[in-house]
Amino acid sequence: MTLKKKEITKKICEKRNLAKVQYTPTIDRTLKMIFETALIGYYIVLKGKFHFMNPTAIAFTGYKANELIGQNADFLVHPEDRNIAKKSAQAMLKGANKTPYEFRIINKKGEIHWVVETVVPIVLKEGPAILVNTMDITKQKLAEQKLVESENIYQTIFETTGSMTMIGDEQKNICLLNTEFEKLTGFRREDWVGKRLWTEYIYPDDLPRMEEYSSVRRINPGIVPKTYESRIIDSQGQIKHILVSTSIIPGTKKHVSTAMDVTELKETEEKLIKKSEDLTELNTALKVLLNQRENDRKDLEANLLSNVKEFVLPYIEKIKRIGPDKRIQAYLDLLDSNLKNILTPFSRTLSAKYMGLTLTEIEVANFIKEGKSSKEISTLLNVSSSCIDIHRHHIRKKFGLTRRANLTAFLKSITN
Repeated sequence: MTLKKKEITKKICEKRNLAKVQYTPTIDRTLKMIFETALIGYYIVLKGKFHFMNPTAIAFTGYKANELIGQNADFLVHPEDRNIAKKSAQAMLKGANKTPYEFRIINKKGEIHWVVETVVPIVLKEGPAILVNTMDITKQKLAEQKLVESENIYQTIFETTGSMTMIGDEQKNICLLNTEFEKLTGFRREDWVGKRLWTEYIYPDDLPRMEEYSSVRRINPGIVPKTYESRIIDSQGQIKHILVSTSIIPGTKKHVSTAMDVTELKETEEKLIKKSEDLTELNTALKVLLNQRENDRKDLEANLLSNVKEFVLPYIEKIKRIGPDKRIQAYLDLLDSNLKNILTPFSRTLSAKYMGLTLTEIEVANFIKEGKSSKEISTLLNVSSSCIDIHRHHIRKKFGLTRRANLTAFLKSITN
């Protein structure tokens, strides 16, 4: 260097508190080897232009070295970031800022990359310069953006799930709540998150069970139910029924719980249970009433039987003793029998079980039951004995009786 240049360099170093670089062939070779093998990008800006760039710095620009050297240092910087990048570099050069700054560049293919840089003033034999170390952080930035997007998605889901959602830790602290908590409980969530325990809004009678679930869940989640019912006390002191679903967050000691208000359903269920109990009581009362009616019916039948035997049948017997006419006697016998049949299930059984019998066959069956012969029946009905025999045959056939079966005994048996 000339004497004049040495004096200028000395003044710049003193002003900027920099050590003067004494260049020797050995130092030049060492610096070149360090720069060319470094994993971090290095470049030097001299008079606002690229003066030197190591291979790492050149690599993420997409350009060749001869395409960069001599170009303005900001030609790679994204137009929207040039102002902030320049101000950040100036602040670091003045010592006002020591934090690395980020900005975007546009490579040769037009792709946007994110870089982080620090700058330091240096003095070259050509004059004052800036040494820049730079790193391509595009992958990290994309990962950050995806993480932010993911967090935004989960935050949106957390807030719009439609159910009260709470994240708690193993000390029962409330770490996070959504707005549905306020709707369900009436409390403000900022008064609870990080300040109060979730056990404080649980109904006291349910608390031991809930605490047991919480403890066991962290040891063996499969033992305790994932979904269960509980009760809470809202800001007005009212008891509400909730349906809770709880799971441990993988890789943590925290749990996430969602809760739905099922108070109305629970009240409806209780009303239905009450109605069912009322219906059971009513059914019991109806059974008692029906039993009473059955007893009344039996009493009525007994009274009817008693009255007929006392006030009707004796007079029929008297009439029988008065008149010598056999036909009248036969009809009186039939009248006596039929009155008795009214009081027995014979006629009802006969008509119900054997609807196929004609009226004449039923009349003949009545006489046969009373022990009348075919001749006696023919005289009473004013028909021939053979006609009565035909009716007997039809009755046997309809009842499915053989000729050996006693028809009189059978007809009497169906009254039992």
